[in-house]
Amino acid sequence: MDKIMIRRIYGLIALGAFLWLLPSVGLGQCNVSIGTTSYPSINDALNAAGPSTIINVSGTCNEIVTISADKNNIALNGGKTAIITCQDPVPANLCATQGNIMIFGKQILITGFEIKGGLDGIEVLQGGSARIEANNIHDTERFGIAVAQDSFATILSNTINNNGVNPDLPVRAGIAVSDNSSAYVGILTLADTVAQGNTIQNNPTGVFVSHSSTARIIGNVISNNTDDGIMVMRASQADISDNTIDDNGQNGIFVSQGSGVNLGNDTGNTIFDIPNSGTNGAKGLSCSIGGYVDGVVGTLRGIHGRYGFSKGCFNSVKLK
Repeated sequence: MDKIMIRRIYGLIALGAFLWLLPSVGLGQCNVSIGTTSYPSINDALNAAGPSTIINVSGTCNEIVTISADKNNIALNGGKTAIITCQDPVPANLCATQGNIMIFGKQILITGFEIKGGLDGIEVLQGGSARIEANNIHDTERFGIAVAQDSFATILSNTINNNGVNPDLPVRAGIAVSDNSSAYVGILTLADTVAQGNTIQNNPTGVFVSHSSTARIIGNVISNNTDDGIMVMRASQADISDNTIDDNGQNGIFVSQGSGVNLGNDTGNTIFDIPNSGTNGAKGLSCSIGGYVDGVVGTLRGIHGRYGFSKGCFNSVKLK
Protein backbone atom coordinates (compact mmCIF):
# COMPACT_ATOMS: atom_id res chain seq x y z
CA MET A 1 0.00 0.00 0.00
CA ASP A 2 1.64 3.26 -1.11
CA LYS A 3 1.96 6.44 0.90
CA ILE A 4 -0.82 8.29 -0.95
CA MET A 5 -3.26 5.48 -0.19
CA ILE A 6 -2.33 5.48 3.49
CA ARG A 7 -2.85 9.25 3.70
CA ARG A 8 -6.24 8.91 2.05
CA ILE A 9 -7.33 6.13 4.38
CA TYR A 10 -6.37 8.03 7.51
CA GLY A 11 -7.80 11.24 6.12
CA LEU A 12 -11.17 9.54 5.71
CA ILE A 13 -10.89 8.13 9.21
CA ALA A 14 -10.19 11.56 10.68
CA LEU A 15 -13.08 13.16 8.80
CA GLY A 16 -15.51 10.46 9.87
CA ALA A 17 -14.54 10.84 13.49
CA PHE A 18 -15.84 14.39 13.63
CA LEU A 19 -19.03 13.53 11.78
CA TRP A 20 -20.07 10.82 14.24
CA LEU A 21 -20.02 10.79 18.03
CA LEU A 22 -22.49 8.20 19.28
CA PRO A 23 -23.47 7.95 22.96
CA SER A 24 -23.08 4.57 24.63
CA VAL A 25 -26.17 2.42 24.21
CA GLY A 26 -27.02 -1.24 24.23
CA LEU A 27 -24.89 -4.21 25.27
CA GLY A 28 -25.05 -3.31 28.97
CA GLN A 29 -24.57 -0.32 31.18
CA CYS A 30 -21.72 2.08 30.41
CA ASN A 31 -20.69 4.03 33.52
CA VAL A 32 -18.52 7.11 32.98
CA SER A 33 -17.42 9.66 35.55
CA ILE A 34 -15.02 12.48 36.29
CA GLY A 35 -14.72 12.59 40.06
CA THR A 36 -18.29 12.44 41.39
CA THR A 37 -19.88 13.69 38.16
CA SER A 38 -21.42 11.07 35.86
CA TYR A 39 -21.74 11.30 32.08
CA PRO A 40 -23.87 9.35 29.60
CA SER A 41 -20.90 8.41 27.42
CA ILE A 42 -17.12 8.62 27.18
CA ASN A 43 -17.42 11.26 24.47
CA ASP A 44 -19.62 13.42 26.71
CA ALA A 45 -17.01 13.19 29.46
CA LEU A 46 -14.27 14.09 26.99
CA ASN A 47 -16.19 17.17 25.89
CA ALA A 48 -16.24 18.34 29.52
CA ALA A 49 -12.67 17.38 30.35
CA GLY A 50 -9.85 19.87 30.86
CA PRO A 51 -6.13 19.13 31.18
CA SER A 52 -5.03 16.64 33.85
CA THR A 53 -8.44 14.97 33.91
CA ILE A 54 -9.00 11.29 34.74
CA ILE A 55 -12.10 9.74 33.19
CA ASN A 56 -13.13 6.49 34.91
CA VAL A 57 -15.11 3.95 32.92
CA SER A 58 -16.79 0.65 33.75
CA GLY A 59 -19.25 -1.63 31.99
CA THR A 60 -19.64 -1.96 28.22
CA CYS A 61 -19.48 1.19 26.12
CA ASN A 62 -20.64 0.89 22.53
CA GLU A 63 -19.33 4.04 20.87
CA ILE A 64 -16.54 5.42 18.71
CA VAL A 65 -14.40 7.38 21.16
CA THR A 66 -12.78 10.51 19.71
CA ILE A 67 -10.15 12.51 21.62
CA SER A 68 -9.83 15.75 19.69
CA ALA A 69 -6.65 17.74 19.04
CA ASP A 70 -7.50 20.34 21.70
CA LYS A 71 -7.48 17.71 24.47
CA ASN A 72 -4.18 17.23 26.30
CA ASN A 73 -2.98 15.25 29.31
CA ILE A 74 -6.18 13.24 29.75
CA ALA A 75 -6.42 9.67 31.10
CA LEU A 76 -9.10 7.12 30.22
CA ASN A 77 -9.09 4.44 32.91
CA GLY A 78 -11.05 1.25 32.31
CA GLY A 79 -10.16 -0.27 35.65
CA LYS A 80 -9.27 -3.59 33.94
CA THR A 81 -12.98 -4.36 33.43
CA ALA A 82 -14.44 -1.81 30.99
CA ILE A 83 -15.18 -2.80 27.39
CA ILE A 84 -15.18 -0.54 24.34
CA THR A 85 -16.64 -2.08 21.20
CA CYS A 86 -18.03 -1.01 17.84
CA GLN A 87 -21.16 -2.81 16.71
CA ASP A 88 -24.90 -2.30 16.36
CA PRO A 89 -26.40 0.27 16.88
CA VAL A 90 -23.28 2.06 15.62
CA PRO A 91 -23.73 1.97 11.81
CA ALA A 92 -21.69 -0.83 10.27
CA ASN A 93 -20.06 1.49 7.72
CA LEU A 94 -18.57 3.57 10.54
CA CYS A 95 -17.26 0.53 12.39
CA ALA A 96 -15.62 -0.54 9.13
CA THR A 97 -13.81 2.78 8.57
CA GLN A 98 -12.90 4.10 12.05
CA GLY A 99 -11.03 2.97 15.11
CA ASN A 100 -12.75 2.26 18.41
CA ILE A 101 -10.58 4.93 20.07
CA MET A 102 -9.21 7.74 17.90
CA ILE A 103 -6.59 10.02 19.45
CA PHE A 104 -5.73 13.41 18.00
CA GLY A 105 -4.78 15.04 21.33
CA LYS A 106 -1.44 14.87 23.12
CA GLN A 107 -0.25 13.05 26.24
CA ILE A 108 -3.32 10.82 26.34
CA LEU A 109 -3.34 7.70 28.55
CA ILE A 110 -5.50 4.71 27.64
CA THR A 111 -5.34 1.95 30.27
CA GLY A 112 -7.30 -0.99 31.58
CA PHE A 113 -9.75 -1.62 28.71
CA GLU A 114 -10.87 -4.54 26.63
CA ILE A 115 -11.16 -3.16 23.10
CA LYS A 116 -12.68 -5.31 20.40
CA GLY A 117 -14.05 -5.13 16.90
CA GLY A 118 -14.07 -2.13 14.58
CA LEU A 119 -11.45 -1.30 11.97
CA ASP A 120 -8.62 -0.60 14.46
CA GLY A 121 -8.61 -0.89 18.23
CA ILE A 122 -6.74 2.37 18.93
CA GLU A 123 -5.55 4.97 16.42
CA VAL A 124 -3.10 7.79 17.21
CA LEU A 125 -3.33 10.26 14.32
CA GLN A 126 -2.36 13.70 12.98
CA GLY A 127 0.41 14.52 15.45
CA GLY A 128 -1.29 12.97 18.46
CA SER A 129 0.62 11.28 21.27
CA ALA A 130 -0.45 8.58 23.67
CA ARG A 131 0.56 6.07 26.28
CA ILE A 132 -1.33 2.82 25.67
CA GLU A 133 -0.94 0.51 28.64
CA ALA A 134 -2.41 -2.73 30.02
CA ASN A 135 -5.25 -3.16 27.53
CA ASN A 136 -6.61 -6.28 25.83
CA ILE A 137 -7.11 -5.48 22.13
CA HIS A 138 -8.56 -8.15 19.86
CA ASP A 139 -10.69 -9.08 16.86
CA THR A 140 -10.28 -5.86 14.88
CA GLU A 141 -10.56 -5.76 11.10
CA ARG A 142 -7.08 -4.34 10.42
CA PHE A 143 -4.77 -3.15 13.25
CA GLY A 144 -4.87 -3.59 16.99
CA ILE A 145 -3.00 -0.28 17.38
CA ALA A 146 -2.24 2.18 14.57
CA VAL A 147 0.18 5.11 14.98
CA ALA A 148 0.18 7.33 11.88
CA GLN A 149 0.58 10.80 10.43
CA ASP A 150 3.50 12.22 12.46
CA SER A 151 2.24 10.74 15.73
CA PHE A 152 3.95 9.07 18.70
CA ALA A 153 2.93 6.33 21.15
CA THR A 154 4.40 4.29 23.97
CA ILE A 155 2.82 0.84 23.98
CA LEU A 156 3.26 -1.08 27.23
CA SER A 157 1.99 -4.32 28.79
CA ASN A 158 -0.88 -4.85 26.36
CA THR A 159 -2.28 -8.10 25.01
CA ILE A 160 -2.73 -7.60 21.26
CA ASN A 161 -4.16 -10.80 19.83
CA ASN A 162 -6.31 -11.97 16.93
CA ASN A 163 -6.43 -8.67 15.06
CA GLY A 164 -6.52 -8.13 11.29
CA VAL A 165 -9.38 -10.56 10.79
CA ASN A 166 -10.52 -9.07 7.46
CA PRO A 167 -8.54 -10.85 4.70
CA ASP A 168 -9.64 -8.31 2.08
CA LEU A 169 -7.52 -5.53 3.61
CA PRO A 170 -4.01 -5.18 2.07
CA VAL A 171 -2.07 -4.66 5.31
CA ARG A 172 -3.04 -6.13 8.69
CA ALA A 173 -1.05 -6.28 11.92
CA GLY A 174 -1.14 -6.24 15.69
CA ILE A 175 0.69 -2.86 15.74
CA ALA A 176 1.27 -0.57 12.75
CA VAL A 177 3.53 2.51 12.79
CA SER A 178 3.41 4.50 9.55
CA ASP A 179 3.69 7.82 7.77
CA ASN A 180 6.59 9.49 9.62
CA SER A 181 5.47 8.31 13.05
CA SER A 182 7.31 6.77 15.97
CA ALA A 183 6.57 4.26 18.72
CA TYR A 184 8.21 2.70 21.77
CA VAL A 185 6.89 -0.84 21.98
CA GLY A 186 7.73 -2.33 25.38
CA ILE A 187 9.52 0.65 26.96
CA LEU A 188 8.48 4.04 28.29
CA THR A 189 11.82 5.87 28.00
CA LEU A 190 15.37 5.20 26.87
CA ALA A 191 16.38 5.20 30.53
CA ASP A 192 14.31 2.07 31.28
CA THR A 193 16.20 -0.86 32.78
CA VAL A 194 13.26 -3.29 32.70
CA ALA A 195 10.94 -3.72 29.73
CA GLN A 196 7.15 -3.58 30.03
CA GLY A 197 6.59 -5.87 27.11
CA ASN A 198 3.45 -6.59 25.15
CA THR A 199 2.09 -9.96 24.08
CA ILE A 200 1.49 -9.75 20.32
CA GLN A 201 0.07 -13.00 18.98
CA ASN A 202 -2.16 -14.51 16.31
CA ASN A 203 -2.23 -11.45 14.05
CA PRO A 204 -1.21 -11.51 10.35
CA THR A 205 1.98 -9.48 11.08
CA GLY A 206 3.05 -8.80 14.65
CA VAL A 207 4.55 -5.28 14.30
CA PHE A 208 4.58 -3.38 11.00
CA VAL A 209 6.80 -0.25 10.63
CA SER A 210 6.60 1.62 7.32
CA HIS A 211 6.81 4.88 5.36
CA SER A 212 9.65 6.79 7.04
CA SER A 213 8.74 5.71 10.56
CA THR A 214 10.79 4.55 13.54
CA ALA A 215 10.25 2.14 16.40
CA ARG A 216 12.05 0.74 19.42
CA ILE A 217 10.71 -2.76 19.99
CA ILE A 218 12.06 -4.07 23.28
CA GLY A 219 11.16 -6.97 25.56
CA ASN A 220 7.97 -8.23 23.90
CA VAL A 221 6.56 -11.65 23.11
CA ILE A 222 5.80 -11.64 19.37
CA SER A 223 4.64 -15.10 18.41
CA ASN A 224 2.22 -17.20 16.38
CA ASN A 225 1.55 -14.45 13.87
CA THR A 226 0.76 -15.91 10.46
CA ASP A 227 3.22 -13.74 8.48
CA ASP A 228 6.36 -12.00 9.84
CA GLY A 229 6.89 -11.27 13.49
CA ILE A 230 8.28 -7.78 12.74
CA MET A 231 8.25 -6.11 9.31
CA VAL A 232 10.23 -2.87 8.65
CA MET A 233 9.69 -1.34 5.21
CA ARG A 234 9.88 1.78 3.03
CA ALA A 235 12.65 3.95 4.46
CA SER A 236 11.92 3.08 8.10
CA GLN A 237 14.14 2.10 11.02
CA ALA A 238 13.73 -0.05 14.12
CA ASP A 239 15.82 -0.99 17.15
CA ILE A 240 14.85 -4.53 18.11
CA SER A 241 16.21 -6.31 21.20
CA ASP A 242 15.29 -8.64 24.06
CA ASN A 243 12.16 -9.93 22.31
CA THR A 244 10.90 -13.49 22.09
CA ILE A 245 10.04 -13.72 18.38
CA ASP A 246 8.82 -17.25 18.00
CA ASP A 247 6.68 -19.50 15.84
CA ASN A 248 5.68 -16.81 13.35
CA GLY A 249 4.61 -18.19 9.98
CA GLN A 250 7.30 -16.44 7.92
CA ASN A 251 10.38 -14.55 9.17
CA GLY A 252 11.06 -13.47 12.70
CA ILE A 253 12.23 -10.07 11.37
CA PHE A 254 11.89 -8.86 7.78
CA VAL A 255 13.52 -5.61 6.59
CA SER A 256 13.23 -4.21 3.07
CA GLN A 257 12.95 -1.18 0.77
CA GLY A 258 15.73 1.01 2.10
CA SER A 259 14.96 0.34 5.76
CA GLY A 260 17.24 -0.59 8.64
CA VAL A 261 17.23 -2.69 11.79
CA ASN A 262 19.63 -2.44 14.74
CA LEU A 263 19.67 -5.55 16.91
CA GLY A 264 21.77 -4.23 19.80
CA ASN A 265 25.40 -3.62 20.69
CA ASP A 266 28.26 -6.07 20.55
CA THR A 267 28.73 -5.74 24.31
CA GLY A 268 26.54 -4.86 27.27
CA ASN A 269 23.69 -6.48 29.12
CA THR A 270 20.95 -3.85 29.21
CA ILE A 271 17.53 -4.49 27.65
CA PHE A 272 18.80 -2.60 24.60
CA ASP A 273 21.74 -5.01 24.18
CA ILE A 274 20.13 -8.40 24.81
CA PRO A 275 19.66 -10.39 21.57
CA ASN A 276 16.29 -11.63 20.38
CA SER A 277 15.34 -15.30 20.49
CA GLY A 278 12.90 -17.74 18.91
CA THR A 279 12.37 -20.07 15.95
CA ASN A 280 10.15 -19.08 13.02
CA GLY A 281 8.69 -20.58 9.86
CA ALA A 282 11.18 -19.16 7.31
CA LYS A 283 14.28 -17.22 8.43
CA GLY A 284 15.10 -15.72 11.77
CA LEU A 285 16.09 -12.54 9.93
CA SER A 286 15.52 -11.68 6.27
CA CYS A 287 16.65 -8.60 4.30
CA SER A 288 15.89 -7.45 0.75
CA ILE A 289 15.85 -4.41 -1.56
CA GLY A 290 18.42 -2.09 -0.07
CA GLY A 291 17.87 -2.79 3.61
CA TYR A 292 20.52 -3.04 6.30
CA VAL A 293 20.89 -4.96 9.54
CA ASP A 294 23.43 -4.32 12.27
CA GLY A 295 24.00 -5.99 15.63
CA VAL A 296 23.81 -9.38 17.25
CA VAL A 297 21.50 -12.10 15.94
CA GLY A 298 21.64 -14.20 19.11
CA THR A 299 19.48 -17.34 19.03
CA LEU A 300 16.86 -15.92 16.66
CA ARG A 301 16.45 -18.38 13.83
CA GLY A 302 14.05 -19.94 11.34
CA ILE A 303 13.37 -23.38 10.02
CA HIS A 304 15.23 -22.34 6.84
CA GLY A 305 18.17 -20.69 8.55
CA ARG A 306 19.27 -17.93 10.89
CA TYR A 307 19.27 -15.18 8.27
CA GLY A 308 19.10 -14.51 4.57
CA PHE A 309 20.27 -11.45 2.63
CA SER A 310 19.26 -10.65 -0.93
CA LYS A 311 21.56 -8.72 -3.23
CA GLY A 312 21.77 -5.06 -2.21
CA CYS A 313 21.30 -5.58 1.52
CA PHE A 314 24.02 -4.41 3.88
CA ASN A 315 24.90 -7.16 6.34
CA SER A 316 26.90 -6.39 9.45
CA VAL A 317 25.23 -8.88 11.79
CA LYS A 318 27.10 -10.98 14.29
CA LEU A 319 26.05 -14.45 15.39
CA LYS A 320 26.75 -14.05 19.10
